[in-house]
Amino acid sequence: MEIIRQPATSNTGLSTSTEKKADASHGVASGTASTPQQAGESSTVTVTDSALKLLQIEKTLAEMPGFDTEKVESIKQALSDGSYTINTDRIAEKLISFEQDIA
Repeated sequence: MEIIRQPATSNTGLSTSTEKKADASHGVASGTASTPQQAGESSTVTVTDSALKLLQIEKTLAEMPGFDTEKVESIKQALSDGSYTINTDRIAEKLISFEQDIA
């Protein structure tokens, strides 16, 4: 299998091709679709820069925690010692703003 890196030109970022040609009228490759790749038949996978960037972003996001643990701990501490205050005016403003945005 050959892997080729090329600049982004498609929406998916990945394309594959084999020496078999697709039969456009039936939407399947000519020959038997269930047979494994025969000896001597080559495949090519093209990965664009966009696809590589998406893979890197996905990897980075997978390594990040799902939430800010320090912030959670500070809120827990403030709740337990009674120092946590709720700004009701700010909450009301955000709700009104949200409602106006979706209307």
